[in-house]
Amino acid sequence: MIKMIVLDLDGTILHNEEVSKNTKKYLSKLKTMGYIIVIATGRIYESVLKVTDNAQFANFIITDAGSCIYDNNQKSLYKKTINKAIINKLLRYYNNEFNYIDICTKDKIYKYFGTVDSKKFVSINNLEVFHITFSLKNNESVEIIYKKLLKEFPKLNIIIMQDSFLDKKWLEIMPGYCTKYNTIKKLADSLNISNKEIIAFGDGLNDIDMLQKCGTGIALKNALPEVKKVANDITTFDYINDGVIKYLAEYFTTKNNKKFTYFDN
Repeated sequence: MIKMIVLDLDGTILHNEEVSKNTKKYLSKLKTMGYIIVIATGRIYESVLKVTDNAQFANFIITDAGSCIYDNNQKSLYKKTINKAIINKLLRYYNNEFNYIDICTKDKIYKYFGTVDSKKFVSINNLEVFHITFSLKNNESVEIIYKKLLKEFPKLNIIIMQDSFLDKKWLEIMPGYCTKYNTIKKLADSLNISNKEIIAFGDGLNDIDMLQKCGTGIALKNALPEVKKVANDITTFDYINDGVIKYLAEYFTTKNNKKFTYFDN
C-alpha cells in the first residue's frame, strides 16, 4: 500500500512556472486523506515556495536535489552544505567555456560569471551553500568538466543534469551522499514508511536514482529515455496535461476498486 507520494517539479508537475489548479486540488485531497506528499526538486527552497504557492498541498519539501528537507511549517529538518574551501576550488574551474556558476543557498542564487579576466566574484564567507550549478556553453564541455570533477572531488555528489524539455545539459554539485533518493529514504525512515510504500514521479536525469530505488518509480510521458528506462511505469499523459494526477487517479481506482478521479469534489 502506498503511503508516500514523491514528486519532482520541473517537467513533472510544474509547467511555465506553475502547478495546475487540478494538481494542487488533487494532491491536497490526498494529503487530507493521510497520504504523505513530498516535493523532491533541484530548486532552492525560496524558488519552490514561489512556484507552488507555498506548497500547501505538500507535507515536506526536499530541495537542492537532496541537500535539505523542510516541513510544511517551513521548518528545516535536515541540511548539508558544501565546505567553503571546496567551493573556492570549484570556482577555479571557471573558464571561457562557462556561461556561469550558480551558488545556491536557501533563499537566493548567487551568480559567478563574466569573462575569465573580468569575472564577477561572489563572497561565500557568510553563505550556507547547498548546491552549485555549472552552466557551460555546450554539452561536450559538460562531459569534459564532469570527468575532471569526479576525479578531484570524489566525496561530492556530482551529476550531469538535463530536464525533459531541454536539449541543454549542465552540472549539479551537491554535498556527499546527497541524492534525491538518499534524502527521501532518510525522511521515510523517520516516518516509519518502508521503501515499498513510496511511489515517485520524475522526468529528468536527477530523478533516475529515486525512480530506480523507490518502491515504485513512474516516469512522465515526456521523460527523457534514460529516465523511462529505469521506471516501473510511464504515465499516459505528459506534465502539461496533469499526467501525475491522472495516473494517480487511475492507480487508486484500480487498487481500491472505487472511482477516485482527479476532479472529484
